[in-house]
Amino acid sequence: MKRVCLLCILAILCSLPAYSQFWISFEWNEPHCQNCLWMEQAMHLPARQAAEYHKIIHKYGQKIEKEARCDYRHWDRAAHRIYNLRMERDRKIQRILTPDQFSLYVRFVREHPQRIHDYRGWYANPRYPDRHPSHECCRYEDNYWNYHWGTIHPDNHRRYDRHKPNRHRGCDNCCRDYRRPPKP
Repeated sequence: MKRVCLLCILAILCSLPAYSQFWISFEWNEPHCQNCLWMEQAMHLPARQAAEYHKIIHKYGQKIEKEARCDYRHWDRAAHRIYNLRMERDRKIQRILTPDQFSLYVRFVREHPQRIHDYRGWYANPRYPDRHPSHECCRYEDNYWNYHWGTIHPDNHRRYDRHKPNRHRGCDNCCRDYRRPPKP
């Protein structure tokens, strides 16, 4: 019986492709997510704030994961969508947190992106180990992780910058979607 079990396990392991591996995945319906609980405790969030935080993180985490899993031919478009989703998520979180809590949030996220169900290099999809991200993907990724968040105006209203990465209009290799149409 032991031999049969070992042979079955060996057959399963040998039948998998060499680059198959489990990718980062989160339990989206889990009410007591360890990553969210850690962040909520580290930022000292009261119950109502913690519930809002948890809802926002999971809602946008699902959307970001869906975009990150798209086919490699659509990575440039997905990079733009992921960037917009991340910025929208962070703006909503900034509205519910105090400035001190939000600065802690930014610091913790930059140290370890998985705490917000996000990850650096979303384009490192193991389904496409031989594919590399374009310049466009790297630019959106770098702009998000290096973004400087403004917090409060003197009149106590929060400022939300609508920041978009610079586009290189003359470069045909990395920004082919943004080229001007040829003159007739």
